[in-house]
Order: sequence, then structure tokens, then C-alpha cells
Amino acid sequence: MFFVLSITVLFVIISAYFFLRAEKFQRIIIGQKRETSSTLKENKGLVDSMALLATKNEEFAKNRLIRLKERAQEQQNDALIHYYELISPMVNNYAAIFRDCLKGKGRLQSISKKCFDNCDEKTFKEFIKLLKNEKQTKRFWSANNLNGFISLVEALLILHEEQSKVIISANDVASKQLLIKKAANSK
Repeated sequence: MFFVLSITVLFVIISAYFFLRAEKFQRIIIGQKRETSSTLKENKGLVDSMALLATKNEEFAKNRLIRLKERAQEQQNDALIHYYELISPMVNNYAAIFRDCLKGKGRLQSISKKCFDNCDEKTFKEFIKLLKNEKQTKRFWSANNLNGFISLVEALLILHEEQSKVIISANDVASKQLLIKKAANSK
């Protein structure tokens, strides 16, 4: 009888020990679930922010490219028009390239090639040749990452920007200043 009673007490003590230990693990698991949930929410917020950033940067780059194309067409500069047409696939797919570059290093060149696939095969080769002619663009292209892509697009847009600036004659400036003065005096 004593033996059965001691085994029962031992069983109760072991059961209580495992019950309390299970409760402790359950609290740890609940804490980990909360932490995981908050991390997932934060991660989703950061991903959404990066997507928004990519989209806004694409809009800025596209608008800038459109203005540069318009200036080149006003000046009837065929070389600049061709240059801006050549870099258009990269600027027009800015957000897609940006998102793909976020996934890791070494993705810029492959995704850029996909963006140029809709164009003529010679266009991508001509684009590569253009990049390798300039020291800065060659370095950005060789970086093959997100930072290189952002810098590359910026460099491509300002590379020939000086040539496409509209030259205003002194007479035009004087006439515009006169119009501004008249408008100010009429108030």
C-alpha cells in the first residue's frame, strides 16, 4: 500500500512539474507570436513604403525625361532625341527595376535586359555601349545593385541635360522682365 501511495505522490509531483513547465512554455510562445505579428506588420509597412518610394521616383524620372525630350525636340537635336529614346526603357520601368534590385545584389543587369526585350535587340547593345563610354555610368552599371541603379538613372538624366537647356536671348529676357514689371505695377 505504501508503495502504491508513493508512486501516486511521485506521479502527482511529476504531473504538476510538467504542467507548470508547459504553462511557462505557453507564455513564451504567446510572447513570440506577438513579437512575430508586430515584426510582420512593421515589415509590411516598410515594404509598402519602399514600393511607394519606387513609384514616386519613377514618376519624377519619367517627368524629367519627358521635359528633356520636349526640349530636345524644340531644339530639333536628333542626337539628344535618340539618346533620350535609348534610355527610355530604363526610366519607364524604374519601379519594376527598383523592386527587383531590392531582392539582392546582382539583379540590375538581368532585369534591365528584360525591360529592353520589348525593344529591338540592338537597342540594349547600344545602351550598354553608351554606358561604357562614360566613366561614371560604367561604374554605376558595374555595381549591379540598387544604389548603382538609382545613381545610374540620375546620371543618365543629367548627362546631356546641359545640351538640352533652352537658350534665351537677351531680348527675350528683357521682354519677359518688362512683362513682369507691368504685371506688378497693375496690381
